[in-house]
Amino acid sequence: MIISFNRSLLEVSSTGAYIKSLVLDGEKIINDSHDGNDTHGGSAVLFPFGNRIRNAEYKYNNINYKLPKNNGENSIHGLVRDKIFNVIVLCNKIEFFMDFNDESYPGNAFINVSYILNERSFRTDFTVTSKNEKIPVEIGFHPYFYFPDKCIFRSGKIMMLNYLDEYFPDGTLSDTSINGSDISKLSIDNCFYVHGPVILEGNKKIRIDRENMDYLVIYTGLYEKTKSIAVEPMTGAPDVYNNKIGLIELNKGESFHCSYTINLI
Repeated sequence: MIISFNRSLLEVSSTGAYIKSLVLDGEKIINDSHDGNDTHGGSAVLFPFGNRIRNAEYKYNNINYKLPKNNGENSIHGLVRDKIFNVIVLCNKIEFFMDFNDESYPGNAFINVSYILNERSFRTDFTVTSKNEKIPVEIGFHPYFYFPDKCIFRSGKIMMLNYLDEYFPDGTLSDTSINGSDISKLSIDNCFYVHGPVILEGNKKIRIDRENMDYLVIYTGLYEKTKSIAVEPMTGAPDVYNNKIGLIELNKGESFHCSYTINLI
């Protein structure tokens, strides 16, 4: 389905509340997938975890859970990407919602994802409510920003998570030199802790503001040929169910809200 606002346009799917493409004031912001995979372009919703869970397993409240192995021995990018959401379209706003439960996840949750399109801005909101018992939560989004020539990254204080191995953080942070760099020329697949807004500048300039999403995964690897950079707002770190870095826990009836906004400068 497609909604528009003057020269802005948003194309989405009810499967996974997936964003296929986004244009703001005539400028292409989010690049579509070149191969149809929803994490190789566009913007996928990642819930109830983002990025990877080591060995596709975790323990919660003394119960062992097994996740689908869809990234070697690991599980990646949550469990809702193939789920059909209910949808309400309201002029320049689309709301997706569903009751979520899965055999590999404790408890039931009500989740709501809303997109608001304006001429030079686009806002994504996510709210999750625990329906019956304590649940672990991590929320992420996987937008690929279209920068065909260069992508200068700027932010406030930024720290890089150190990794035990290729994919899994060890809980420590270190300084990084990517601030002010053209990240399209770098090979990055890492999680960062970032305060304040992020600026991406190349063929256009955008500002990304985040609420309750202090982590950011940057990916400039295999799919770089699509001329886009994945800059992924997250509420926690990779392997969050095991390392607890940024883990959110909700008791019955409790809710959590997060959002991010893209502004075309």
